[in-house]
Amino acid sequence: MFELAISDIWRYLSIPVTSAVVGWGTNVLALKMTFYPLNFVGVRPFLGWQGIIPAKAESMARRTVDLMTTRLVGVQEVVDRLDADRVVEELSPGVEKMLSQVIDETMQARYPEIWKLIPEPARQEIYARAAADADEVIRESLTDLRLEIDDVLDLEEMAVSALLADRAFLNQIFLECGSEEFKFIERSGLYFGFLFGLILMVAWYFYDANWLMPVAGFFIGYLTNFAALKMIFEPASPKKVLGLTWQGSFLKRQEEVSEAYARLITENIVTTENIMKAMFEGPGSARLLEIIDRHVQDAAARHDATAGPVTTLLLGSDGLEALKERVARGVVKAVPSGPLYDVEPYANEALDLEDTLRTRLQALPPDQFTGLLRPIFQEDEWKLLLVGAVLGLLVGLFQTFVVFG
Repeated sequence: MFELAISDIWRYLSIPVTSAVVGWGTNVLALKMTFYPLNFVGVRPFLGWQGIIPAKAESMARRTVDLMTTRLVGVQEVVDRLDADRVVEELSPGVEKMLSQVIDETMQARYPEIWKLIPEPARQEIYARAAADADEVIRESLTDLRLEIDDVLDLEEMAVSALLADRAFLNQIFLECGSEEFKFIERSGLYFGFLFGLILMVAWYFYDANWLMPVAGFFIGYLTNFAALKMIFEPASPKKVLGLTWQGSFLKRQEEVSEAYARLITENIVTTENIMKAMFEGPGSARLLEIIDRHVQDAAARHDATAGPVTTLLLGSDGLEALKERVARGVVKAVPSGPLYDVEPYANEALDLEDTLRTRLQALPPDQFTGLLRPIFQEDEWKLLLVGAVLGLLVGLFQTFVVFG
């Protein structure tokens, strides 16, 4: 009963080897199909493929960013970290220079002949009065911004928009943060596939029905992916099993992953430059410009009441009012592309976003930390499992009708 020809022995030994290769190959392919291609390849809607993450980019981005904005750092905290005195110190030189330019441009456009006749001391009087309250305008605007920051800046939308604009970078976040886990998935396919293959080899010896290999291949492909995913995220907390301590491999690397995630996000997505751009160009920009405009108008009104005699004589009350209005509009228009970015180095230092994200990620409970990588598998996990199962079935058919046919 147990006598086998040499050729039969090799064919039987090929079963666990083939199962190992199938387990490894299906896991590798499933991972590749998770991230690539970035754009749909084929004929829509069903004949073709797009990487799961690129295809679900908005959903993936929102679920990833949600962890950051709801549990790690909020928009109110971001603006509260800015010290008004330092902001004034950084902005004042640029603001004063900008005011002089705006006044020059306004006067040359509206009163070119008068502006030529105004002596330099009188011009300096106009510049000085315009700049006298610049510091107060900055302070008042920052105070109001703190109170209305939720209407001005949507940190989640800013981050999601940036990720959607660069789907390759969205892939990069997951690939870097989960690099060790993806290697584990590939290797585990080899190990589990070989183990299941040994069981299949024994079963095939005693019962060589044509359906056995394909059905077993289906389940081997499915179970190798399923087991790998389970071992990445479960158990969330260390547990003793047979005297050994077990914990999901991703959770073991919480400190290392936190550093990678914080670096990637703060160097590419939640940067000071992007935050300022979102405030001045995003959906809430109109509200921010209203705040600035209101305080510029108030400052201009104060100077209107105390305008110097030379200025009033040359421009008249109507001309002074028009100048005030146009200067205010010019300032509001110039701020986003002008002195605003003078504060960026200080803002980087004050916000310290990378260190904040890193330390808070490292302090998250394990069940919450899994939210960093788990989203890429949760929504379409069945697709990854199905890919492994179908490929396993095809290889089972090959073994049945070609190897043992």
